[in-house]
Amino acid sequence: MISIKKLRTLPRKTRLRKIVLLLQAEERDLELCREPHGDYLDSLCMVLSQDAGCGREIHEAAEACRKLCTSAASQSSAIRRQVNRIRHALLRYLGAEPAEWDLLVPNSERLDAAARSVLPIQVYLEEIRSPFNVGAIFRSSEAFGVDSLLLSPNTASALHPRAVKSARGAIRIMPWRFARLDEIRTEAGVFALELGGTPLWEFRFPERGIMLVGSEELGLSPQALALAASKAGRVSIHMAGAKRSLNVAVAVGIVLQAWHASLTGRRSAPNATAETRRTGAPHTARDEPPSP
Repeated sequence: MISIKKLRTLPRKTRLRKIVLLLQAEERDLELCREPHGDYLDSLCMVLSQDAGCGREIHEAAEACRKLCTSAASQSSAIRRQVNRIRHALLRYLGAEPAEWDLLVPNSERLDAAARSVLPIQVYLEEIRSPFNVGAIFRSSEAFGVDSLLLSPNTASALHPRAVKSARGAIRIMPWRFARLDEIRTEAGVFALELGGTPLWEFRFPERGIMLVGSEELGLSPQALALAASKAGRVSIHMAGAKRSLNVAVAVGIVLQAWHASLTGRRSAPNATAETRRTGAPHTARDEPPSP
């Protein structure tokens, strides 16, 4: 840790950016159930309170944190939440608000592969160009018990730094490999997530299989659609909006949740009723890259 005396000698913007990093380190320690560095944190907040240019929001957050640090009754969870508020207020002040994949998500980087509950399902990504979307699909896939992911040769690599960031640790514990469409032609239960298919609430998900997901610009290739048509078919997501379009990672998450519920529901509640039907034409998603 940099000393408070040294911190005060830094140029103002450099000092504020350094405080952001110090607060982030404190959050990580508190997440790991370590004791807060109360005296040091109190001094950091005093530096912010004495900075006339920071504004009321940061001053009030810093003073609130100082009270927590000096109170013997304060819980670490309350201190952590207040530190988080100060850090994000500083980021807004500095014009450096983080993207979603930069947020501190509890336990996101320390996943245990042995703790996974895996279903006999896979996802095939055909020419998904955005590494952010690839990473987000890994994250959703891990959450809903996907066994492994297959990436077409022209899909962004799961090892791309942006994919690793948005996956929040999922890439480290999920099996994946590059694969050509021909390699899965003999597999059973192949279906497509694409426009013009069976509405999600009517679709009969296979007990085991592979979901094909297409590119942001073009959707699935004719070859992929033909393969799905010869196997388990095509599923679409009903939407009510004017645009009727979803980011591909969001669409994959919606369908994976339904697939997961279908499989686990058959085992635990065989008589469970289907999702309530809604009117309207079925639609699915095209991959729209998120804002940088």
